Amino acid sequence: MKHKILLSAYSCEPNKGSESEVGWSWALNLSREKNEVHVITRQNQKENIDKYLANKNISNLNFIYFDYPNWFIKIFKSKKNPNSYLYFILWQIGIFFKVYPLIKKLKFDYIHHVTFVSHRLPSFLAFYNIPFIFGPVSGGDIMPSNLYKNFSFTQRFKEILRKISNSYIKISPLMNLVFLKSKKIYVNSIDTKNNIPSYFHKKTDLLLAIGINDIDIIDKKINDNEIFRLCFGGNLINYKGINILMKTFLKLRKKINCELNIFGEGDKKNYILDFIKQNQIFDDVKLIGRLPRNKFIESLRQNDLLFAPLLRDSGSFITLEAMSKGLPCAVLNIGGPDTLVDNNCGIKINVQNKSENEIVDEFVFSIYQLILDKNMYKKKSYLSIEQSKKFTWKKKIDYIYFR
Repeated sequence: MKHKILLSAYSCEPNKGSESEVGWSWALNLSREKNEVHVITRQNQKENIDKYLANKNISNLNFIYFDYPNWFIKIFKSKKNPNSYLYFILWQIGIFFKVYPLIKKLKFDYIHHVTFVSHRLPSFLAFYNIPFIFGPVSGGDIMPSNLYKNFSFTQRFKEILRKISNSYIKISPLMNLVFLKSKKIYVNSIDTKNNIPSYFHKKTDLLLAIGINDIDIIDKKINDNEIFRLCFGGNLINYKGINILMKTFLKLRKKINCELNIFGEGDKKNYILDFIKQNQIFDDVKLIGRLPRNKFIESLRQNDLLFAPLLRDSGSFITLEAMSKGLPCAVLNIGGPDTLVDNNCGIKINVQNKSENEIVDEFVFSIYQLILDKNMYKKKSYLSIEQSKKFTWKKKIDYIYFR
């Protein structure tokens, strides 16, 4: 039995990654499963969506666009404006009225909120008398306080503020109304679930917001690298574990021939450049920047290990992408990577009660052993592919809609 679904996806755009990739993947994969899908999203994403769909005949995927006037957006939303979340809430109010004629005309089986992927932000579409699915959402994963002691005052303050905002969720009248009206709630982790009042736990399940398509799961491309290649991909910011990344690589480089390829941009780029200069490792670390997705995937496959010591990350698309290509991943037992990776298919370091230096030393030891043991590497590569098959979009959709 197929369904008629209204998808709420504030971020929804092809080939953009992050939240946009989540929204787009839900829309495209729900339609591939022959559901009739109507997506309400932002007007500024229309051009890229139209370009993608121009030469494709997907009759069961429809988009409705809504945004406020440009002058309104400039007041409430910009990259450096903390009121961006306020604009999201105002946008949610707007789409409530925008979709009303469609809801009167079409008898939807479900309304499903997929982005923003946050358990702190409400969806007003829950207040229609239609079965409402909230999530998967995230945001409950907390960075261990001992791992941000080297952050600036502003950065530490943001982490503390995040903890406070999470504690507010249980007493938020608006969020509690959304939880009450939801038929099902999906969250990325136990930590996120624990931020939701226990009264709603009976209808709350664990499920990552990210997924992979079966067609994207391919065997490891065997590299004839004389030098073992580690890579990192993502925004170069504090909570991506950049300090751990660089300190680990430096110690590892002193033990064995290896190089580090870094895909991404961000505030910590200057830290990386200074680190390279101070330690004279100019030839060993390559700052590649951001690449289009197809070029990034091909570049990813030229590497041997994804090193992603993320201090908090709800999903981690790049981890799942790497696993689906047979790259073992080295991660921390936090957030999405904790769910994706185990020590059979990769390297997972427990951060509990450990200093940054202790974590670095454990990574150095485990990665060094993996480089030395070719049979272990081949086994982890194979098991990474097998593990990625547990997180396909088809399995995720079947779990939510057809079990």
